[in-house]
Amino acid sequence: MGFFDMKAICAVCEKEVGLNRHKIADKNCICPSCFKDAGFNIGMAHKPIKQMTVEDIHFAIEAKNTNNDELSSFNPSKKIGTFVEFDDTQKKWLILTGFLGKRDKSKVFNYSDIVDFELLEDGESVTQGGLGRALVGGALFGGAGAVVGGVTGKRKNKAICNSLKIKVTLRDVNNPLIYITFLNTATKKDGFMYKTNYQLAHECLSAFQIICNEQEVLINNNGSNKIAGSAADEIKKFKNLLDEGILTQDEFDAKKKELLSL
Repeated sequence: MGFFDMKAICAVCEKEVGLNRHKIADKNCICPSCFKDAGFNIGMAHKPIKQMTVEDIHFAIEAKNTNNDELSSFNPSKKIGTFVEFDDTQKKWLILTGFLGKRDKSKVFNYSDIVDFELLEDGESVTQGGLGRALVGGALFGGAGAVVGGVTGKRKNKAICNSLKIKVTLRDVNNPLIYITFLNTATKKDGFMYKTNYQLAHECLSAFQIICNEQEVLINNNGSNKIAGSAADEIKKFKNLLDEGILTQDEFDAKKKELLSL
C-alpha cells in the first residue's frame, strides 16, 4: 500500500489512518495521535522522522511518558529567573519553556547528565566549565546567591548583544547538546535587560559547576569504595589461607599491608 493511498495502518497503534499521517522508515507511517504521543510537532524537521523505525517511535513515546511522570514529581529547590529550575533533592533539573517560564513542556535531566557547558555571546565562547575543570572566565555563586568570584569573561567591546545562551553538553548520544537562551534579540549592553540576563546566565553557570564538582566527588568516592571493597575481599581470601595453615602470620601480614598500601 503506497503512502498516498487513501487509507493505511499506523505502524504503532495499528489503527486505520487516512492521508493525515506521517511517513517513517521502512515504508511505514504513523497516525497524528502517535505522532503527538511521541512528542513530535509539525514545526520540527521531517527528515529525521522519516528515518525513524517503529521501535524508535515506541521508544520516543515511552520516553515522553517517563518525562511526564518526572515533571509531575519535580519539586524545584532553586529557580534562576524564567530559565532554569533545580530539584536538589532528586538531583534533577530542567529548562523552563515559554516566555513566562512554564515547565509543562520541559524535559527533565539528571545532574549526572551534565558533561560540560559554556556561555556563548553572539556565537563566541565567553565562559566554560564542566566535569574535571574549573569555571573559567565566570563567577561562582554561593548557596545564597552571593558572588564568590568576579564576572569577567572574554566579552568583546560591542555596544549591542544579539544572542546570549548557554550550551550544555549531555551524556546522551541521542540528545548530546541543548541550549538555554537568555537573549535572542538586539539588546544594549549598558541596559538593565542585558545586565540582568548576563547575571542570571552566570548564576546558572555557577549552579552547573557546583553540580559538576559534586558529581566528581561522587565518582571519585565510588571509585575509592570499589578499590576498598576489592582489597577487603582479597584480605578475606588470605585470612582463610592463614586459618588453614597455608600461609604464615608474617606472610599474611605482608599481603595485608600490600593490599592496603600501607
